[in-house]
Amino acid sequence: MASARRRGTPAAAAPASTEDLGSLPSPGLADAAPIEVRGVSKAFVDPHGHQLLALVNVDLVIEAGTFVSLIGPSGCGKSTLLRIMGGLDQPSTGTLRVNAATGAAGTGPQSAFVFQDYGLMPWLTVVDNVAFGLKMAGVGKTERRERARVWLARVGLAGFERAYPEQLSGGMRQRLSLARAFVTEPDVLFMDEPMGAVDPQTRLLLQEDLLRIWEETRKTVVLVTHSLDEALLLGDRVVVMTARPGRVKLDLPVELERPRTVATTGGAAFASLRNTLWEALRDEVARSMELS
Repeated sequence: MASARRRGTPAAAAPASTEDLGSLPSPGLADAAPIEVRGVSKAFVDPHGHQLLALVNVDLVIEAGTFVSLIGPSGCGKSTLLRIMGGLDQPSTGTLRVNAATGAAGTGPQSAFVFQDYGLMPWLTVVDNVAFGLKMAGVGKTERRERARVWLARVGLAGFERAYPEQLSGGMRQRLSLARAFVTEPDVLFMDEPMGAVDPQTRLLLQEDLLRIWEETRKTVVLVTHSLDEALLLGDRVVVMTARPGRVKLDLPVELERPRTVATTGGAAFASLRNTLWEALRDEVARSMELS
């Protein structure tokens, strides 16, 4: 899967405003919202010169330390919105407000990405793949490898340090991607369908891995997924987007007790939330099929 589902080149539009909150006093930082999206729209131009509106007037606030799932029909702009929030793309109009209190002044929060296609470097060993971000940050070789080994153990890959990505299964590669993202201790983790390419059984194991790691770290996570069960199992909130052009249709709190396991999906409360999500999503999926 490509890391961004762009259907053309960005359309010319008024430049977006990106603000930085700057340094804030330490009290209450846990309650500060690291990302605020206000009135964001995104347009592209297809190869025939036609403008395609991917997002329109999106408002979304991501609170620090929360896990937010984004779902919606194919082509609704979920990945585009994720890239905008992560600074990999710019909105055509609207405002992205970033809380930089936990990062260096003026830089915004540190973030990491995990994609479905793993994004691993095949010429590097497992341990060097995990340590790569630390190397770019100027961390010394001994320290970065020690930190990489700690995270490899946490995701169940101890003993595979000298292997190469091609020698790993799909599930192991995705665990490697998780270790590489978490080892840099990001403030925000953006995940674009990270478990979409693995078999259902491995997906369940990866979900439990991610639940465990999130409980331990309480990082801010924004996950794009097509799976209603995955969105509810992992998320504190599930944001439902409309068919293209994408906008927020429903922002559903997931009031399920934590810690959670895959067994959580068998409860009555989970089934009720799932029905609520599907009711909100069904018409949008049908409309997206008409637009295809």
